[in-house]
Amino acid sequence: MDKKMVCGVLLTVIGLAFSIFALAYASMHPWDYNGIVGLLGSLLGTQMLTPLILSMTAMLAGLGYCFWCAYRKEK
Repeated sequence: MDKKMVCGVLLTVIGLAFSIFALAYASMHPWDYNGIVGLLGSLLGTQMLTPLILSMTAMLAGLGYCFWCAYRKEK
């Protein structure tokens, strides 16, 4: 495993950790955001929707980079 692969794995783990934190924080604070209830209302009310989207994007970018490093063809 080279250094680039480790970077991709770390990006994936960081994105996963922040995603879990955002979901846990929103689920522990029930919120009614203009009639929107449930997890989406909690994410909107606690303003954790944007961090969740960013962390999920980082996690998917890390996964994509890991797959690219693992399956690229060396010349």
